[in-house]
Amino acid sequence: MKARTEPWMLLLMILVGAIIGSLLWSLVTPYLPEIFSRALTVGTTGAPLTLDLGVVTFTLGLVLHVNIGSMLGMVIAFVIYRRM
Repeated sequence: MKARTEPWMLLLMILVGAIIGSLLWSLVTPYLPEIFSRALTVGTTGAPLTLDLGVVTFTLGLVLHVNIGSMLGMVIAFVIYRRM
């Protein structure tokens, strides 16, 4: 019988899988052809969004770098989550 798993656990596992996969991929990349070292960048690559209210200034920005290692890490994390 499978243990009850929460949706936040899936998000946490995918995030950790992406981080670990990206770190491991950065170690392997120097030994691979250049085509494998490319990454897709999504987010506020220009200037971050700034909201100045006079008293408080909010600065928001998010950049996501996705490479093959982070995608493999996310897939492995999802498979582990499904087997829990």
